[in-house]
Amino acid sequence: MDVKHWMRDWHQRFGSLGMKVIVADVAQSCVVVDIAGRTVILAPSLKLTSAQKVLEKVYAWWQHQSTRVEGEFCSLVSC
Repeated sequence: MDVKHWMRDWHQRFGSLGMKVIVADVAQSCVVVDIAGRTVILAPSLKLTSAQKVLEKVYAWWQHQSTRVEGEFCSLVSC
């Protein structure tokens, strides 16, 4: 799998929802969803298959919940 293409695809999908996806050193094998910052943060050590599953779920959730959580100051963490 071409990781650059995979990341570009997720950037575009989340970008259409007004969110961004980045890779940053947050913790070992984690995904952090910063609701207030409208950002999904992937740990560099996260396996691609795990990241794919989490991103699919977060994307589906955000499509339906984004207007309800607009003013919330919280984060979701999945490891």
